[in-house]
Amino acid sequence: MTEESPKSYQSMLEEVETIVTEMSSPDLDLDNMVTKVEKGYQLIEAMKERLSHTKMRIEELHNKYE
Repeated sequence: MTEESPKSYQSMLEEVETIVTEMSSPDLDLDNMVTKVEKGYQLIEAMKERLSHTKMRIEELHNKYE
């Protein structure tokens, strides 16, 4: 089994934006809405982790080259 490569931050952001747009649709059923909300929160959590890791890496580089 191969691991899926991580999504870019931009692609995760675009997916969250798509989910928000889809949730605005009056045709979205309740079960589908729950699935989309769950996926949205998962993406947001992954984005927060990516930002945190990036911030730490930038600080490491700054300290190394200061």
